[in-house]
Amino acid sequence: MAPAASPWALAAILTWCVGKLQCGDPTTGTLRNASIPDEKMHLCRHCQVEACQTCKAGPPGASGPALERCVKCFPGYTLTPEGECEMNGESFFVAIAVVGALVTVVAVGWYFSVVFKPCVNQEGIAEGMEGQNRAMITMPHEPGEEPQPYPLSTNLLTTNVAGAGTMLFFRFQFALLFWAVALMGVWFGFVFLVSEDLMIIGNREAKSPQVLCAVVKWGRDRQLDLLWTKVAWLIIAYVFSVLGAAIYAILAAKLRADADSTYNSMADFVARLDGLPSFNGSERVEASPVRSATGSAVVGVSVAWDYRAVSGRVSAAIDKELELFAEETPVTAGPGPYPGDGDGISDKITRSILDAWHVHLQDGGHHPSDEATKQMLLDMKSTPTAFVVFESESAKKAAVDAVKRSGGILIGRENCTLSSVLAEPEEILWANLSISKGQRAANLFQGTLLVSGACLLWTLLLYLPYAFYMASFTYANGDEPGPFSEGIFITLVVLSQIGLFVCSSVASKGAGFHYEDQVHRSYTMFYNAALVLNLALDLVLQTYLSYLQMVGVGVHTADGQLLGSMTDFQDIFESYPMQKSLGKLLFKYCWPCTFFVPFLFEPVVAQFLPKHIAKILVGANPRIRGEMAEKAFELNEMEPGRYADIIFNLILVTCIPFIAPAYMAMTFGALIISHVYLYSYDRVKVLRYVGKYQWSSPEVHNLAQKLFSIPVCILAGALVFKCNQFSGGKALGSGVLKGPYLWCSILGAMVLHLIAHCCMLDFINKRFEDEEGDESTEKYETCAKRIPATHFSTNPVHCLRSKFILEQKPPQAIYAVGKEHTMLANPEIGSHYQKKPAKK
Repeated sequence: MAPAASPWALAAILTWCVGKLQCGDPTTGTLRNASIPDEKMHLCRHCQVEACQTCKAGPPGASGPALERCVKCFPGYTLTPEGECEMNGESFFVAIAVVGALVTVVAVGWYFSVVFKPCVNQEGIAEGMEGQNRAMITMPHEPGEEPQPYPLSTNLLTTNVAGAGTMLFFRFQFALLFWAVALMGVWFGFVFLVSEDLMIIGNREAKSPQVLCAVVKWGRDRQLDLLWTKVAWLIIAYVFSVLGAAIYAILAAKLRADADSTYNSMADFVARLDGLPSFNGSERVEASPVRSATGSAVVGVSVAWDYRAVSGRVSAAIDKELELFAEETPVTAGPGPYPGDGDGISDKITRSILDAWHVHLQDGGHHPSDEATKQMLLDMKSTPTAFVVFESESAKKAAVDAVKRSGGILIGRENCTLSSVLAEPEEILWANLSISKGQRAANLFQGTLLVSGACLLWTLLLYLPYAFYMASFTYANGDEPGPFSEGIFITLVVLSQIGLFVCSSVASKGAGFHYEDQVHRSYTMFYNAALVLNLALDLVLQTYLSYLQMVGVGVHTADGQLLGSMTDFQDIFESYPMQKSLGKLLFKYCWPCTFFVPFLFEPVVAQFLPKHIAKILVGANPRIRGEMAEKAFELNEMEPGRYADIIFNLILVTCIPFIAPAYMAMTFGALIISHVYLYSYDRVKVLRYVGKYQWSSPEVHNLAQKLFSIPVCILAGALVFKCNQFSGGKALGSGVLKGPYLWCSILGAMVLHLIAHCCMLDFINKRFEDEEGDESTEKYETCAKRIPATHFSTNPVHCLRSKFILEQKPPQAIYAVGKEHTMLANPEIGSHYQKKPAKK
């Protein structure tokens, strides 16, 4: 944009009222540094060398190399002798592109090499699909009845299909959708009742310097005139969010209490025993002394064993035991070869996929012998943890209270503690129970370094070069990033979120937590922290690029100041050009980069593609039958990682009130659309595409409620910022608070709200925890007859010891999702679940 020195000067630049040789001559009304005549645009332009920070324009009338020459390039570029700027590290991006192309070619080539293989194993596909149907969540049914899946119309807000945690998961999503719809409705109320200009302040296009000047002047005036609507909306949004969070917390706590009194689960009968002395594998620790020390009303004791070093051998032994009950039809397969038998690239890829599915084609050679399994069990040592199962909930509470009053329970020479647990048997990570708190702290520190390093590495290797690339545009006379640049930005944002998802998952799973809900809680913390850090880095980058863009085109503020001449950050941030540009960039970051693209292909990648590949590989190899076919079609596990996605999206949408109003409705609308899609997808996924699971612990949900305080505290900060603007006049930075005082006030309001919000949630949850409901009169035996997953059947070493060490007949049945029909009951050892009637 040309400075408004005078209407005549502006007209001289725009309408070619001067000759070519007069460009850059102040006496003609043109700018001194706009000395280059542009034949296409018919105006005098600035020096325009790609990636040049300081450019030396030739004298009026110069041509060729002397016309414009760079003196200093932007960081990341090298000045050439010809006065051009050459990007550093370009070979790095070429190498990435080459590697990506090679991976794509190999993947496509492998797919075509197996997709046209003849289907010779339709029986294996049928067995895999049957196992998949058995593994999905089904409705309650009487013994002998065929289980049926819940209809897709099931209301998961009120129907307990997989524990109270699942109901809370969907209620949380629904509540936040209601929150977004309500706030957008309030904003539209201001639009319709006050002024429709609220829909366009900040996103009006400017095709020419004159129009840009008019847009800036009009936009600044209207933004200040209607600033009271933004302040009023923020007050309503903040109060509504705080009251809504409190009401939701009360309803959620009430739901947990009602579910605990209505639905009996295994956790009602179990207490955790900590501090056990170490026992050898040859000792019958399950019977004595642990059982006798904890009371007469004990059904049994499930001891945790240290088997992390031999976890692969334990899994192989469990697989062998499950196959013994599979009643598989002998497979007659020809000599082959079949996919995965050769040594080519395609066969190696096939074997890698099958190994990832734990499908082994070594004709059972991977299974250990019974003698080897027994020796492995004898060589094990117990951990300090065991789970004591009582006959009734009242017996458990009495034992826990008694041990608490006495200060512990003496087993051997160790004083042990007994405490209630909230986690269901499926949520226990038995292999991790040998990990101490000190080891877990060290693992968490390593995980923090991994996630932080990933953010830093991503910024240095990709975001920073992207910034250099964007800085190569002069942002003058139409030299601005195009669709290709925006495509690169979307790709970077999506890939960064996928990378942070992987790193956060690795960090949380590698920490060594004892329960699944602790893993998910850690993942939510890691992922949200990483996304916020990544957002902060990216917003700093985008703010800098926006500033370069505005300075590059010579933008003025509404009061005539040149943006490039301003030095105060508050004045720059409050200026309408920066508000307009930041709004566009932040909305682009939200939609479609964060709100939609990462989830658009999730059903394909997570559900449809694995099933499609399984059909191809199983159908092409007749040796994949029975247990192996079922593993190939195994359903995914349900994880509450969606909480992290939701909270981050809310953080993004609450940043919008800091900037121009036009993107308020657009961003909230985009959020609503994407989360309606997510809510619908998660419903279908729970009812059809994940294996049976049970969420009883409220830990992850409680964390999500506390994390909701972050977007609410951002609203509080935005309210302080806008109120300060409202307190001033037309001039930039004229509010009551200026500079550091403003930013400290915003930060103080945010921190104060965070503390108050978390204290409010703790008070509500503690209040409902203190109001315990009536104890259930149901006995453990009755509950265990309908629930196959117990603290005995989910403990792999306990099941193996039942057969090989304790020599119980029948041994403790092993619980595996979709294999409940193979379980046999033995009431004498606390095993009561049996789907098939006992043989006479």
